[in-house]
Amino acid sequence: MGIINRFLLFVSMIGLALLSVLVLVLCMGVLPESIWLNEIHYILSRRETVAVSVVLLLVALHLLGVSLRGRAERTHERGDFILLQGAEGGVRVALPAIRAMAERTLLSLHGIRMAKVRAQRVRASKKAPETLRLVLDLTVSRGTPVASLTEAAAAAIRTELRETMGLEDVAVESHIMAFSDAVPAGKRRVV
Repeated sequence: MGIINRFLLFVSMIGLALLSVLVLVLCMGVLPESIWLNEIHYILSRRETVAVSVVLLLVALHLLGVSLRGRAERTHERGDFILLQGAEGGVRVALPAIRAMAERTLLSLHGIRMAKVRAQRVRASKKAPETLRLVLDLTVSRGTPVASLTEAAAAAIRTELRETMGLEDVAVESHIMAFSDAVPAGKRRVV
């Protein structure tokens, strides 16, 4: 639930609490019935009451839809990714190790100047198994065909993950962050 929905829920719950306190005060007879009944007739005859009621109905329906909608997938960029789970324990690989391996693989490809990889553990629902997703932030050299480069990068990473960890069908999402002709640090040419 987003911050706007939480704020709407907060305001509506404060209003509901005040309304329930008002009903309790009226039921206990603190105010004479002739006074509050006259005020209720006046309030119900106003157009603003209809407008406020429609807005409150729309907010209530929106919050009901948000509460009934399924949860968004949960992603974690820390911790370990479980490869195998056996009777004696599990094989875990740290996400920073997967990230470092993917970055090394990317930097070995021609046309990629800089690479930053975010490794995420993704769980679509509570009962769904955890999967791995890699988000690639790439800086590529000018004149490099981006479509073929990103396909080659995803294929190289998937091959590396399949050979070293036995992972199949890893989701790889590529973002081209910049185009550059600068030589990456550590690969300076000596003239």
